[in-house]
Amino acid sequence: MRAALLLRLGQAALVVLLVVATCFALIRLAPGDPFFSALDESTVTPEQRAEQRARFGYDRPVVEQFVRYATNVARGEFGWSHSRGEPVSLALAATIPKSLLLVGTAFLLAFSVGTAIGAWQGWNRESLLARATDGVGLVLVSIPDFVLAVLALMGPALAWRLFPVGGMRTEFGPTGPAGVPDLLHHLVLPALTLAVPIAAVAARLQRAAMLGVRDADFVRAARARGASETRIVTRHALRNALVPVLAYAGVQFSALIGGVVIIEQVFDWPGMGRLMLGAVQARDYPLVAGAVLVSSLATVVGTMVADIALLWADPRQRGRP
Repeated sequence: MRAALLLRLGQAALVVLLVVATCFALIRLAPGDPFFSALDESTVTPEQRAEQRARFGYDRPVVEQFVRYATNVARGEFGWSHSRGEPVSLALAATIPKSLLLVGTAFLLAFSVGTAIGAWQGWNRESLLARATDGVGLVLVSIPDFVLAVLALMGPALAWRLFPVGGMRTEFGPTGPAGVPDLLHHLVLPALTLAVPIAAVAARLQRAAMLGVRDADFVRAARARGASETRIVTRHALRNALVPVLAYAGVQFSALIGGVVIIEQVFDWPGMGRLMLGAVQARDYPLVAGAVLVSSLATVVGTMVADIALLWADPRQRGRP
């Protein structure tokens, strides 16, 4: 198991290095100057443009620039946001927790509910309700999350007025601990929009896996020893059936990080996705590269956690490189 973990850590380090190189190339190879578009004004002289390039080191040799960029990234410095007039790290620090709250809530909700429903469907395959919920899940899998977002805005938000249309908090509303209920009220629709399609897929994967282990020899042996049905499901069947769901979770976490941009835009959620979109529109390449780098690091960490969970759930993986 230790060898497998070390190999995965090495692979993660290589991925991070490639991402850093890609972000550096994004800043240096993108069209135009890596500054806010205000420098495109006709009043900006070539001398002023050259002065700005020298100030931020864009006139240095490429190798020197890359070493400097990689060193700064290792220290947590991602450059200067020309559109916001502040370090990229400060801009990201203000938005990352908001995106993590949304993505984390959707991720936990999707896989806890999806796994539970799928396990119940697989263990009770003869039940009419299990078949009906499986059909509903098949429909939900086929609906894109942005369509669900529009439906959520049209129904619960606008027509029924059960939830806010957008934003993270009510303007001039309570703050601190008193504002937590208001925050959760705003979180419901975007989190559910992200979670529902993923939960539907996780449920189908878990259902198929439970069907595969339901009549396995170790389940019959546990039942013959007099183990309760609850213990058989939770301690024997479910753990062995978690492997495909855990593998899907590692992949889906990456998709959530990337797909949250659309949901944040639809629900006006002030997270990193909206920040990145604004940076693209402003041609603020350092900020775009910083957001891409942080998203990639989050993806690497999520994949590593999923790999460790797979090693725990499937002992056969521990002896493999």
